[in-house]
Amino acid sequence: MHADVASNRTFIRGAMILGVAALLSKIMGSVYTVVLQNVIGDRGMGLYQMAYPIYATLLILSTAGVPVAVSKFVSEHAAVGDIEGAHRIYRVSLWLLTVVGVVCATVLFAFAQTFAGLSGDPKAVYAIRAIAPALLVVPALSTMRGYFQGWQVMNPTAVSQVVEQLVRVVTIIAGAYAVLHFGFGDPAGAAAAAFGAVSGGAAGLGVMGYFLWRMGHARAAAPRRVAVPARSRRAGLSTFAILRKLVYYSIPVSLGALVVPLTSNVDALTVTNLLKLHGAAQAAATSEFGLLAGRAAKLMMFPAALAGSIGVALLPSISESSALRDDSETSRRILLGMRITTLFALPAAVGLFVLAKPVDIALFQNSAGYHAIQILALATFFSTLQTSLCAGLQGVGAVYLPVGSLVVGTALKVALNFLLVPPFGIDGAALATVFSYAFASLLNWLALRRYVTVGVPWGDYIWKPAAATFVMAGCTFAALAQWHRVHIELSGRLNAGAITVLGVAVGALVYGLTLLVSGALREHEVAALPRIGRPLAATCRRLGLFGP
Repeated sequence: MHADVASNRTFIRGAMILGVAALLSKIMGSVYTVVLQNVIGDRGMGLYQMAYPIYATLLILSTAGVPVAVSKFVSEHAAVGDIEGAHRIYRVSLWLLTVVGVVCATVLFAFAQTFAGLSGDPKAVYAIRAIAPALLVVPALSTMRGYFQGWQVMNPTAVSQVVEQLVRVVTIIAGAYAVLHFGFGDPAGAAAAAFGAVSGGAAGLGVMGYFLWRMGHARAAAPRRVAVPARSRRAGLSTFAILRKLVYYSIPVSLGALVVPLTSNVDALTVTNLLKLHGAAQAAATSEFGLLAGRAAKLMMFPAALAGSIGVALLPSISESSALRDDSETSRRILLGMRITTLFALPAAVGLFVLAKPVDIALFQNSAGYHAIQILALATFFSTLQTSLCAGLQGVGAVYLPVGSLVVGTALKVALNFLLVPPFGIDGAALATVFSYAFASLLNWLALRRYVTVGVPWGDYIWKPAAATFVMAGCTFAALAQWHRVHIELSGRLNAGAITVLGVAVGALVYGLTLLVSGALREHEVAALPRIGRPLAATCRRLGLFGP
């Protein structure tokens, strides 16, 4: 039991550390977008946006899922005591991605003029060339993160993410402002902003280098060393064998990374055209799509950031127990990942549903898109669950099954768009997204059932969180109703912002207390929270808040 609590604590702490870092990065990213738009204007922003997707695509190709593979294989080798094998996995992958990154950076810089022409504005060449050097450092940075994640040491990844994003945002805003201040024009301003990816990546790489220097390979490995007989250790792998393993595992992971954006691309290719086909004018159809993609879809990225953090923490944990052939422990860790996902994703989805209108007004000035936000709020739960299930499948080695479920889900999304957009507009597209993620989650769960050897305690995993979410939603709705009855005189957006803050505060407090009283959240799980966990658990225990 003590070992179970310790492993729970490691996973929960890692997921929370990464989750906080991801949310901070997302918030900084959202802020810089607004500020940059005001600094460089629409044309400068357009030139910047022409460069970034090209870089992002090449980054996916240059990393190709290798960091995820590194995390899995390092964890597997460490689990059986093969410390040197874990180090060798890291060294080979670092060499591989460094070479690939150099090639991709060279291609992007050398053919920047061609890429700019394809993007529609030759002036984008400066931004493309400014962002190209990022491919020299970011792939190596990703490999280092995967290495530490394999040891289930999440602090280096979290710190490097925050530092990378902070330096990137400062470079983007300060660089663009300085360039324009000295009269160099919009193309130079866009280039200065694009260079933020380079400076941010270099800062993140410096942070990871510091952690490697301070901890050392041996010290990073020591907490996770497992004493096992020598015969259980894996035979040494050649460089070619390691490369073959990395490629075999990373290809489906990279395909999954490319398939996920297809859901958004499906809307980009179909929604506006379907609306026009059924009588909407060009301007109206484009504006409707803007409500869907620019408002509702953007709000999905915050739960998605937390889901990705849970998946990153879950994968090496499952890989470790799977490598030890402990089926019962593997099942327990898979179910724990689902439980933590449900505990956070369910209230996030319902809370966004309840607060959709004030959130829409506070962020985007009016409530024109709140119906789509409400519908896509439901999609956040399934997309988050699907991410956790994918990590579970990847952890047990079923790497191609998540790709298949995502492809099927995307195909369902296409079909439902054609069926639902004509009668329901963007609400129909949002509904199609809900159904596609839900179906992909179902397929992943059915696949995972083959690896889950223990029964699912549905009360702790579904019914208690669902009941707490229901109580939270009722109290949040009541708090909003009371706010309106008080008739506090504030401007439209300020009023909506105050309602949003009130709703989030009431919802979080009620949900947390309900989880504690019902026994859905246990003392050791609260204690596992970074920094605040132990004193918070002690306070809750003194108040008698922990259930039976």
